[in-house]
Amino acid sequence: MELRDKKILVIDDAVPIRTFLRISLQAQGVSYFEAGTAAGGLQMCAEVKPDVVVLDLGLPDADGLDILADLKKKTANGHFPSVVVLTVRKEQAMISRAYALGADAYLTKPFLMEDLLDLIQAQLQMSSPAVSPQPPQ
Repeated sequence: MELRDKKILVIDDAVPIRTFLRISLQAQGVSYFEAGTAAGGLQMCAEVKPDVVVLDLGLPDADGLDILADLKKKTANGHFPSVVVLTVRKEQAMISRAYALGADAYLTKPFLMEDLLDLIQAQLQMSSPAVSPQPPQ
């Protein structure tokens, strides 16, 4: 699946990470959005309705797990983005908790961009409805 024209929201307080992801993801043709805080990320998510959210758990204004739970709650329009957690937290208990709260994928920093792109593509493939061919008329 191609990433072109897909909406990706990155919620991470680290400017160098956001810059790296912006350059890398825009090179893939995605519509890129970012926020450096949990509050900004939740607001941006409601506004742009991204296909995938890349979420850091170590945010300055809220626990990333709480934000994960908020992102996975049903919204008024029924929009549920896929969430890829991208964090330095490597403890198995943290990983298990993130999946229990609705994370679709979990990647630890440092990371390879290729691995993140693979996870994003996998989430997009799983979330896109299967298209059945139209019968001949």
